[in-house]
Amino acid sequence: MSDGQDRAPALRTTRSLVYHAIMGVTHTLGFLWPFRTRVVGKEYLPREGGALIVSNHASWLDIPLVAKGATGRHVCFVARQTLANSRILAHIMESCGAVLIDPHSGDRGALKLVVEHLRAGDLVAMYAEGTRSRDGRLGTFKRGALMAARQAGVPVIPCALLGTHRAWGRTMKTPRPAPLEARFGPAIDPKAPDALDQVRSWIAGELVGTDQECLPQPTGGGDRDEQA
Repeated sequence: MSDGQDRAPALRTTRSLVYHAIMGVTHTLGFLWPFRTRVVGKEYLPREGGALIVSNHASWLDIPLVAKGATGRHVCFVARQTLANSRILAHIMESCGAVLIDPHSGDRGALKLVVEHLRAGDLVAMYAEGTRSRDGRLGTFKRGALMAARQAGVPVIPCALLGTHRAWGRTMKTPRPAPLEARFGPAIDPKAPDALDQVRSWIAGELVGTDQECLPQPTGGGDRDEQA
């Protein structure tokens, strides 16, 4: 066994401790205090073992809201590489086990790392749109978003995040109080031919009747990427 493999469990433990410490401080300081938060469907999150959480993305508040929904478990977030331009932010993200990915290229290294996290039994959260929505509505999901779940052989948990766009949308400089809600849905088999469509349809259904009600899925947005 290599030195890297010997250090892997300790590294995962350290990152998990840092993650829970930061989330604990965040909640203690009341990061979500101005917002009435509600979590629905937490029973769909596995108590142990890997799973890929796929949600809509409209705000910076999406990260702590997903983390709050998965309280008690370490969630590894997949984030755009450009978010780590700041050395301090990059260090914090790396210390928490975040996976940084270039959304404009086939980042096989990042994909491999996500698969490793899932196989190791971690929860990984991914925003299949690739970026925050400008109007809060659900956009096109990236082809290949579920590839890591297929390779790792873990379920996909759809998650609808409500209210985050109204509270702190992409064009807003400062947040404002608003009710927030995280809704988790039943597991979806990533190997199903229409798995990505199933995930998007479930999330879209939860957004019906809100200001985040989505536009129809553009043609060609289905999960027809190459099988790994």
